[in-house]
Amino acid sequence: MEADWSIEIGPDLPWIDASWPGFLDLEASPHAINTLPEPAKHPALREALLSVNGPTSPLYTSKCDAWPLNDPVIDPDEFSAHPQDATIGFAAYIDLLDRDPARFSSFTVVEQYVRKLTARLRQLSLTHSRIDSVVRRATTKRLQSAIVDGYGITLYVAACGPNCVAAYAAWQTALTAAVAATIAVAGSRMGE
Repeated sequence: MEADWSIEIGPDLPWIDASWPGFLDLEASPHAINTLPEPAKHPALREALLSVNGPTSPLYTSKCDAWPLNDPVIDPDEFSAHPQDATIGFAAYIDLLDRDPARFSSFTVVEQYVRKLTARLRQLSLTHSRIDSVVRRATTKRLQSAIVDGYGITLYVAACGPNCVAAYAAWQTALTAAVAATIAVAGSRMGE
């Protein structure tokens, strides 16, 4: 699988805001997922959100979105695909934050995490897909009553195929694998 990571921190760059008015705590209220349009349209995204926000996961989510990709955006080399298999695609992002305040507030911990996650994802033998993990500034009220600054990850999962059905199936497979790896790597840090 193609996988990479980056850091995007700066005054004019996007950040993860888990204190926004529409935030839903899916750990405390998993049934609230039924009010979100993206998981309703995309069952794999629904399962991903429920897994990340599950009681044994060390992470939780802030936002997500999903969208189709068109041919000019898809570079076959970046998706480990032949040109004829990269005509259409599908992508999603999930904003992830650590439940542990000490890990949430440590840039070093979050950077080490994305390095380990990327290494693990690169070992997967999936084609027609790519994962990008972007470290961003983050804010949350969930860890305390006041807004707290720290760091989070935007996990981008994209896949392609020769047609819509194949691209969507490849995306579902990549999303499931990415979320499993994300939770496993985050869980392995628990003893650090």
